[in-house]
Amino acid sequence: MKRGIKISIITMLFSAISFAQQLPLYSNYMMNKFIINPAVAGTQDYFMVATNNRYQWVGVTDAPRTHILSVNGPHRTKSIGFGGAVFSDVTGPTSRTGAFFAYAYHFKIKENAKLSLGLSGGIMQYKVEGTQITLKDAGDFSLMNSVQSAIVPDFGFGAYYYTEKFYVGLSVPQFIQNRLNFFETSAQSLSRLTGHYYINAGNKFKVAHDWEIEPSILLKWGPPSIPQLDLGAKVTYQEYLWAGIALRTQDAFSTMLGYRTKNDKLLFAYAYDQPITRIRKYSYGTHEIMIAAKFANIKSGDELESMINSEKQELAQNESQENIDNKKLTEQEKRAAALLVKQQKDKALRNEVRRLRAEAEASGLQPNDARFSKQQNYSAAINAIKSNYLEMEKLQSEN
Repeated sequence: MKRGIKISIITMLFSAISFAQQLPLYSNYMMNKFIINPAVAGTQDYFMVATNNRYQWVGVTDAPRTHILSVNGPHRTKSIGFGGAVFSDVTGPTSRTGAFFAYAYHFKIKENAKLSLGLSGGIMQYKVEGTQITLKDAGDFSLMNSVQSAIVPDFGFGAYYYTEKFYVGLSVPQFIQNRLNFFETSAQSLSRLTGHYYINAGNKFKVAHDWEIEPSILLKWGPPSIPQLDLGAKVTYQEYLWAGIALRTQDAFSTMLGYRTKNDKLLFAYAYDQPITRIRKYSYGTHEIMIAAKFANIKSGDELESMINSEKQELAQNESQENIDNKKLTEQEKRAAALLVKQQKDKALRNEVRRLRAEAEASGLQPNDARFSKQQNYSAAINAIKSNYLEMEKLQSEN
C-alpha cells in the first residue's frame, strides 16, 4: 500500500514533465545563445565563459531556481567550435542537474556567411527530495525520508546560419526522449522527457552613428504543450551599453539592461520579468543575472596568417612549375626573388588593412578603436606592413 502511495505522489510531482515544457526559461538568451543551441559554439573569434542565474517568481514558495555555467569558443585553425555547461534547475522538492558537451562544424556558404551544425551530449539527474515533501496524511514515512532519483543520458542537435548582422537557428534538445525510471521496473515509469524545438532569429540594424537595434524572435515548443513565443528588441549604444524589452506569450513581459566593458573583456546583463498570468498576484516577478568573461581573440591574426601562408604556398607552387632551382641562382637573383615575395606580401597586407578600415567605418568606429571587434587584427596588419617594408628596403639597397 505504501509503495502505491509513493508511486502516486512521484507521478503527480513529475506529471508536469510529461505535459509541460521541461526546460528552463532564459530572458538573456540573446547574450548567450549557446545555452539554447549547440551549433552556436565557436561562432565568435573568442572563448566566452558565462554564468546565467534565474530566480523565478520571487515571493512564491518553492519557485524555480536555475543556474548554468557555460563555456564555448572556436578552434584556433580549424572551422570547428566546442563548449560545454553544467546546470542546476530546482523547483521545490524536485531538481534537475547535469552537464553537457557540444561540438559544431562551420561551413562557409558565401563571403561573410556561414552555416554551423552542432551536436550536444551529456547526462542529467532528476531527483525528488522526500524530506522536503509535507503530506496532509503523513502515512508514507518511506517517501518522506527518502530520495528518489533517475539518471538519464541526453542528446541534442542544432543548426545556425549567421552573418555579421543576421542569424537564424534551429535546435532540438532532449532528442532521445528517455523515460524517467524512479523504480526498479520500467512498467512503473510514468514520466518521460520530450523533445523540445527552438527556432531563433534576429538582425542588427544601424539606426544612427552610435546606435544599433536588434529585433529578435524565439519560438519554443515542447509537445504536447502550447508553443511559446518570445518577441524582443535590444537597443545598443556604442557597443557597450544596451537595453531591451521582450514579450513572452503565456508568461511575462521582460525588461533588460546590460553593460560591456570598453576593453570587451567582461559583460554584465540583468533581466526582470513581470508575469502576465494569474501568478502575478502572488509573485514579485523574476530576476535573471548574467556575468560573462571573454578571453583574448583566439583567432586574432589568423586570417592574416592564413593569407600569408596561402601566398607562400602559391609562390612555392609557381617555383615548382617553373623548375626554379635555388641552388643555381646567383645571390642577386635570390634577392630579387625574395623582394618579389615581399612586394606581394605588402600588397596583400595593404588590401587587408583597407578591408578592415571599411568594416570599422561601416560600424561607425575607427579601426584602432578598442570597441572594434577586429581591432587586434588591424593592429597586427599595420605592424606586419611596417616590418615587411623595412625588409623590402634592405633587399632593394642590396640589389
